[in-house]
Amino acid sequence: MNMGNGLKAVALAAAMSMAAGTAVADEGKGNSWKAPETLVGAWRVTITPYNCATGDEFPQFSFKSFLTFAEGGTMLETNSNPNFQPGQRSVGHGYWERTGPNYYHAVVEAFVQFTVNPPPPPPTPPYQRGSQRLEQGIQMVDRDRWASMANVTFFDPSGTVLSTGCAKAAAIRMR
Repeated sequence: MNMGNGLKAVALAAAMSMAAGTAVADEGKGNSWKAPETLVGAWRVTITPYNCATGDEFPQFSFKSFLTFAEGGTMLETNSNPNFQPGQRSVGHGYWERTGPNYYHAVVEAFVQFTVNPPPPPPTPPYQRGSQRLEQGIQMVDRDRWASMANVTFFDPSGTVLSTGCAKAAAIRMR
């Protein structure tokens, strides 16, 4: 091997080592997944309940929500679900994390402050005092839109499950 080829080989090996070191360093910072854009920011969300067993949607019960995802993985949520009485449900607090190149997992919990007596007539659900937990898998559609599927669970104040349900959501980034 002549001296010129040897220097080129050493330079190439050094460059590859630096590139690998940078990739490892990025992975340690949580930057190992590259999505069109992260969830960080505020979103307008349309939520549609559906039957968990059949997948049948209930568009007549759709409502709007705002979700705000912060750097570091925390989030806030508020919604306009007309089935809750004014002041009956608190703002939701939660966390989110990236699970793949265009996928996220998010969890939100909110308090249900009181039970309405007498309960509203069907089909309005009789929400009881306790809490609500939403766990959703989010898929980025593009940098300004995402879709999700969520499991919704209601608990009484002692943590006993009262009811469960499912919902789909479609979101548009606020600009």
